[in-house]
Amino acid sequence: MLVEFSVENYRSFKERQTLSMVASEDEVMLHSNSFPMPRTKDLHLLTSAVIYGANASGKSNLLRAMQTLRNIVVSSASRMQMGDKFDIEPFLLNAESKKQPTSFEVIFINNQIRYEYGLTLDEKRVYEEWLLAYPKGRAQTWFSRTYNPENPDFKADDGYEWSFGTGLKGEKERIKKFVRPNSLFLSHAAQNNHPQLTEVFQWFRTNLNLISPDFSSPYTAHRCQEDKEFCQEVVNLLIQADIGISDIEIEMRSFSSLPDEIKTVFENITDVIQRNENNNKTPKMNADDFHILGIQAMHKMMDSEKFVPLDMGDESEGTQRLFELAGPWLNVLKDGELLMIDELDRSLHPVLSTALARIFNNPDINKNNAQLIFTTHDTSLLDGEIFRPDQIWFTEKDKSMTKLYSLHEFKPCEDESLQKGYLKGRYGAIPFVGGLNI
Repeated sequence: MLVEFSVENYRSFKERQTLSMVASEDEVMLHSNSFPMPRTKDLHLLTSAVIYGANASGKSNLLRAMQTLRNIVVSSASRMQMGDKFDIEPFLLNAESKKQPTSFEVIFINNQIRYEYGLTLDEKRVYEEWLLAYPKGRAQTWFSRTYNPENPDFKADDGYEWSFGTGLKGEKERIKKFVRPNSLFLSHAAQNNHPQLTEVFQWFRTNLNLISPDFSSPYTAHRCQEDKEFCQEVVNLLIQADIGISDIEIEMRSFSSLPDEIKTVFENITDVIQRNENNNKTPKMNADDFHILGIQAMHKMMDSEKFVPLDMGDESEGTQRLFELAGPWLNVLKDGELLMIDELDRSLHPVLSTALARIFNNPDINKNNAQLIFTTHDTSLLDGEIFRPDQIWFTEKDKSMTKLYSLHEFKPCEDESLQKGYLKGRYGAIPFVGGLNI
């Protein structure tokens, strides 16, 4: 469960900005659009958040920042070597910011325990890393490291000041020796099976799921082939979307069954591989040895009970996107994870986007407190019957810097048209176009 995420000096974010999933005290749709925060009496966490803003205002950068933090945690110990660089880009439109590190901080709940994890780093080095835990309701600093080679009283060879709290059990000093300037203690601890920190690591690895605008994945097709029950859930979603599909069939197709032009490309690639490996000693690869998944959408005929199969590649872009989204969508709901979607409305009808968003705000469907954060330009979702004001967020450029703020700050009236107010610029976060002359 995400509580809040903060970012500073990353791409268009110069100053610290925070996205909070903590619900306000407003009672409107509180029991449908939020759920009680574990181990607290009064606080609730929101089930979803939507982010609006003009093009290039920073919407995508916010989700990208969360994904960047996830990737660094997951890969810094296992995939990076000494000298490798982090995928970090500071705010470049200020001479001082270009020289300063980037900061990420996330507060989340995993297995009923609240954690606060933070990083300060540039592309070459981690400057700070810390983790606080609240296993009994009070903060415990489990570990921290700070790069401070200029401290005259500090003699450590690696330039870091380390601190471990009594709440963190198990091996620490041995794991610390594996940590590089460009790796994380949290990542190495998980790699060495530290019980407490592996649970924290797994939250980053499995609970943060991002779908980009150009998302294309065979995941849904593979799951449908392996799990018939899951496939039926996907089919039910497609049927309810009223796009004319009655069923899905998945089959394995050999490369030899593909059109000749595709087979020719495959044969040319395998010939190049064979020539460049082991002086032609590599056995020649045959197209019949390779298979791909074929996806067919079944459409019922108008004048009979028969069905006509159509290749998924011949369906509309919106249908293909909905099918690809279905797998991650259903998994997140089942496992109570966080799903981030950049441009939810790409190729999807507004009614369908609305229906998908409502799923997360329906406690009868979202039984495991999954959360959804997405960006969109679809103003039909600006509806007080769909979202509470604290679920609606905006990004706006101020002197080239992204500012992130919630509609809740404007305290809109109960009967106020949020869509009209936004398009009129009442809440900001829209482009100011004085006419386009060509």
